[in-house]
Parts: sequence; structure tokens; C-alpha cells
Amino acid sequence: MKKLIIVVCLLIAVSSHPGYAEKNSPALSINHIMADIGNVILELYPLIVAQREFSAKETEQVSQALSKLSDLFRAAKPFIDVKPDGYQISYEFVSQYLTIVKTELKTSGIDSVRSQLYALGEICISCHTQDTTLRTLFSGTTRKDFSSDYAFAEFNYMTRNYDDAVKYYDEYLMSSKPKTELDIIQPLQRIVTIYIQIRNELRDGLNLLKKYTSLKQHTPETRAEVENWIIGLEGLESDGVSNLAVDKYETLQTYIDKYLGAVEKNSQYTQFTAKEEVARVWLRGQLYHYLNKQPSENEVPMLLYWLSVADRSVAYNYYFSLADLYLKRCVLKYPKHPYAQRCFDEYKNYVNYTYLRQGEKIPQSIVQEIIKMHAALVESKNNGQ
Repeated sequence: MKKLIIVVCLLIAVSSHPGYAEKNSPALSINHIMADIGNVILELYPLIVAQREFSAKETEQVSQALSKLSDLFRAAKPFIDVKPDGYQISYEFVSQYLTIVKTELKTSGIDSVRSQLYALGEICISCHTQDTTLRTLFSGTTRKDFSSDYAFAEFNYMTRNYDDAVKYYDEYLMSSKPKTELDIIQPLQRIVTIYIQIRNELRDGLNLLKKYTSLKQHTPETRAEVENWIIGLEGLESDGVSNLAVDKYETLQTYIDKYLGAVEKNSQYTQFTAKEEVARVWLRGQLYHYLNKQPSENEVPMLLYWLSVADRSVAYNYYFSLADLYLKRCVLKYPKHPYAQRCFDEYKNYVNYTYLRQGEKIPQSIVQEIIKMHAALVESKNNGQ
């Protein structure tokens, strides 16, 4: 439940994005919003991580905090509206999700809310890793404020203090504390994301990963994962992409063909190797960075489609993927674009894969989404005639 703390990431991303201050007035207003959110989260944090039953007073405190967060997110909307599509997708989802969690608290109780809030963290991470800006908030927060090295590492990762995140992931990984395979792989994936997607510092990431091949608590599977990441990074380095900033669509298309072509030609629901993953982590960073540079409207649907494929094929988020949201935005906002049909087909294919292969019924809410998307495509075609 510690991951509720990172709902602040969307607003940190808004205010610190390059060019923000010039486009929004006054900049101080968003700083006020962020400060208020930070205060709510930091006050709520001890309750979030408490492994015990809550009193009626504490449950009410959680409810009030969720209401405050919802209000603050609504206040942030004007600042989000000028952001690229990727940020708007994350913002819209978090805003809706907070409303759902507030309702869940009233109908099902605090234990259900704890579970639902856990997924919120991965949404914020997906938003937060879309640019390279470092954080400016929470500079006074220290290790003693957290229950473990891992909790402090997560906090720093999610609030964009990457040096401390790596430092405390390292402390955690090198400790003798018992760990599951997920306990080993997830912090390593965070480190890969920092060095490959966000910073594009392949050599530094490669050197650090080599250190972790000798972890005593590795299973054969986790050790093989790290070793294959290293092979993939060495391949990326030999391709000369380290520190490369793709600023032309034609160049981006070249790397799409090189690193994502195999995913598009085959089923992206097929398991791909760890050494292939790192190339798509790097590419996902380039797609985000290009999207943040305000590309032409004709390019955006293609970027959203490729982001959905890359995000799902990497699958570094254990609780949620933004891939579905990218596809829906592609269809609903750009229904006249040739890629809208491709996005729609991809969305339907994944829904069928997810539910029907397991013999489950497709939820009615998703059926309604498909109907809505199809109607948008039909209307755009009729209007084009």
C-alpha cells in the first residue's frame, strides 16, 4: 500500500516539464497544488502501510484524504490539458480511479481500498517515467521516514530522485533479507528503466547489472534474466544508440522497424526474451520523448499504437498496463486517422486474448468500450463520405 504515495507524480511531471512555466500562468498555483498533495500523502502514509485494522476515525481520515486528492487533481486539470497525450491518459485514469476508490471505500470497506490503491502506483510510474526531469519536491525526506530500504527506494523512484532510488535499491538487493523472485526482479527492472529508458546511459546500466549477476539469492531464472538483459544492452551499445536523442520521425521509424518489427509481425502476447526486452525499454523512452516534443497530429496516433505494443510486450508494470488506454485514445481522439482501425483491431484482439482464452466472459464495461470505439470509427467514415 506504500504505492499510494506516488499519486503526486503526475503533478510533479506537469510543473517540471520543460516549457511549462512559459505556457501556464501563474506557475505558483501548481506549486500550491503539489504542496497540498504532498501534505495529504505524507500525513496518510503511516496509515497506508499499517498492517492492522483501522479504527472508525482512521477510516474516516482515509476517506477525507481521498476526497482531498480528488479535489486537487481536478484543480490540476488546466495544467494537464496542455500536456502531450501520454500525460493526459495517465491523468484521466488516475482521476477516475480515485473516484472509484472513494466509492469502494463506502461500499466494501478499507481492506478493499488498500488492495485497489496498490494498482495506482504503476499508473503513476508509467506517467512519471515519460520524461527525464528530476524531482524538486520532498528534498527533506530521509531514510528514517520509511520502514525499509526498498520502501525508500520506491519513494525516490516514483518521485524522480533517481540517484537515491538506485542507491537504496542496491542496499536492498545486496542485503541478506529473504526475497522472492519478484522481490529481485522488480527493483532490477526499475534500475533498467532508469538507465535505459529515462537516462539512456547504457554503459552505466550495463556495469551495474553485471554486479547483480552474483546475487546470492538469485534463482536460476532470475540470474538468467539479468544475464540476458546484459546481452541485450551490449547489443544496443553496439548499435550506437547510447545518449542518442531521436528528434526526427524518419529516424524513429527506423528504430521502430528494428526493435519493434518482430513484435508486430508475431503475436505481441508471445513471450519474448529478456535480451529483446531492453531494446523495447529503450525504444519506449524514445517514443515518450518524441511524443513530448509536440509532434504533428498525424504522427500521434502512430506513436500511441507503438507505445501500446511496446508497453505490453515489455510488461514491466505488474498491476496495470497503459496499453489499453493508448489504444482507446488513438481511436476516440483520432478516428479519421488510418491507424485508428489498427488500434481498434489491436484492442479487440487483446480483449479476446485476455478473457476468452481463459474461458471468461468479457466484462460489460469493456463491451461498452468496444461499442463506443466502433461507433467513433463508423461516424468518422460516414462523415468522410
